[in-house]
Amino acid sequence: MNDRKKILNTSVEKAFKILDCFTPSIQELGVTEIARKMDTNKSAVYRMLATMVALDVIQQNPENDKYRLGLKLFELGQRVSINKNFINKARPYMEELVKRADETAHLAIYKNQEVYFLDKVEGPHDLQINTQIGSKKQLYCTGLGKIMLAFGEPNYKTVIQNLSLEAITSNTITNKTKLLLEIDKIKKEGFALDMEENEVGLICVAVPVFNRNGQFIAAISNSGPTARFNETKIQNYTDVLKETANQLKLIFN
Repeated sequence: MNDRKKILNTSVEKAFKILDCFTPSIQELGVTEIARKMDTNKSAVYRMLATMVALDVIQQNPENDKYRLGLKLFELGQRVSINKNFINKARPYMEELVKRADETAHLAIYKNQEVYFLDKVEGPHDLQINTQIGSKKQLYCTGLGKIMLAFGEPNYKTVIQNLSLEAITSNTITNKTKLLLEIDKIKKEGFALDMEENEVGLICVAVPVFNRNGQFIAAISNSGPTARFNETKIQNYTDVLKETANQLKLIFN
């Protein structure tokens, strides 16, 4: 044990102690709270946090100045095949979703304030949807992205205010007030629509996926041509997507 203590870098050790302060139930902490948990002084914690924020290991909430785990940790996690395991577990449910909905399905996560596609299962129809696994899309003009704003981003209002809402199609929402109202509606209804907002002729229905602890982990969707997505079909797709999301919830801690 003494040899181990000799080789420990105190700065690295303190950084990991800061990370250990956060739990699934405690996702944001202030400097005073972290210092108390670590039994150290606030100035030392503040200096460490400033470095960790600069490296995106820790993020600071601009609305309350508290800190939370950053996306760099998520990126590092991907390198140890967490996503691969996630995809492998979800894949059978995604395939069943396509069989039931008869339309292409996507699985995506929230990364760097963008939609990041993890998996795609093609539908049986001739139309091929132009998305690639590992590719990214904007939040504001996609069904998956709107779900992420509604359920995956606690500071969605601030994020939206900082977004540049460029028109991708004539249906793209470019008014921030209108987008905020839509996100509030999505929070209540539990699903999001992309009505030809990202690609003309293509509609997307998306829902959130939570784990067993109620934490948002991903979004899933069905996409297809406008001609096949009438009001009745959209309701059917939404029901099937929500059932799939509930199934996925049971397999993720």
